[in-house]
Amino acid sequence: MDTVTSNADAATFEEYAGAAWPSLYRYAYLLTGNHADAEDVAQQTLVKAYRSWGRVRDSDAPTAYLRRMLTNTYLSQRRPKGRRLELLTDEPPSRVSPGQPAPRTGWRCGRT
Repeated sequence: MDTVTSNADAATFEEYAGAAWPSLYRYAYLLTGNHADAEDVAQQTLVKAYRSWGRVRDSDAPTAYLRRMLTNTYLSQRRPKGRRLELLTDEPPSRVSPGQPAPRTGWRCGRT
């Protein structure tokens, strides 16, 4: 991990982050569709960029690097946290949700 190690690097990052924020936030908003999530994703991206500032700074296109980081951050948040395990049985699953009344049995005509 190539983190910010000096005050000069920190100042450079701060300057870059301030200039990149509007564009980064706009891009995050296009992905997420709401302001709160866009702000969260953009902030998380800047934290990751701070941690790997040497690589971002030395890249040929820092803006593209940051956008890729933002996209990856957004996608990793949308992934399921784990696999869902299903118990296989001989019985079909019940269609009744908890708190919902049981379905009526038998046929019922549309007329009353």
